[in-house]
Amino acid sequence: MKYKEADMYKPIRNLLADQGFTVRGEVKGCDIAAVKDDMLWVVEMKLSINLKLVFQAMERKTATDWVFVAVPRPKKARDGTFLQLKRLLSKLEIGLMTVALDSPAKLAEIILFPSGKADKVNKKSESLRKEVAGRISDTTGGSQGTVNTAYRERCVRIACLLEAYGDLSAKELTNIHGCEGDAYSILRTNYYNWYEKIARGRFGLSSSGNVYLRENAAEKLVIFYRMKAEYAL
Repeated sequence: MKYKEADMYKPIRNLLADQGFTVRGEVKGCDIAAVKDDMLWVVEMKLSINLKLVFQAMERKTATDWVFVAVPRPKKARDGTFLQLKRLLSKLEIGLMTVALDSPAKLAEIILFPSGKADKVNKKSESLRKEVAGRISDTTGGSQGTVNTAYRERCVRIACLLEAYGDLSAKELTNIHGCEGDAYSILRTNYYNWYEKIARGRFGLSSSGNVYLRENAAEKLVIFYRMKAEYAL
């Protein structure tokens, strides 16, 4: 059977979620970012062991000491390449996870913990934390589809509110409907072309926005924010 990187995401997410982490996939270039209290963990996944995986992990260490690489569980316990990877990662203070893709259970396991001393506090780490906290939905790590970033979620939320209430101002979106403070910036930038200016300071849903909501009515994000808007009526 041919596997994809995305097949490793759910087992790893479940493993981390069981330990109390909030887990999100495809976060600012990272396959997986997980936050629990003051801890930020980053996981990079690959189906095969190669230097690119190690280079990616080293780059992620600029944001946090708690970086892991994840690969499929080797068929043999004494697999030479796998043991060499484990020794290398130990020297680089990077963690290692495996996923039993060849098992019906497909469980993930932490083989090696990184020698993290303390989480870094810098722009990169704070950006990752903010992105994880800002997402309601999740995107499968390792997938090639659309990533529901925190910014995209806010755009969808505004589109659903405009659909439910008609034209609104940024002040109404923030003060009445609880949107983030960047509502005006989102409306003005109109990155997805979902909004249109109705009058000074007031915006409505554009034809492109209507098409998006209609064609993506089954998407979890659209369902969630449509229901949220409906219950607020």
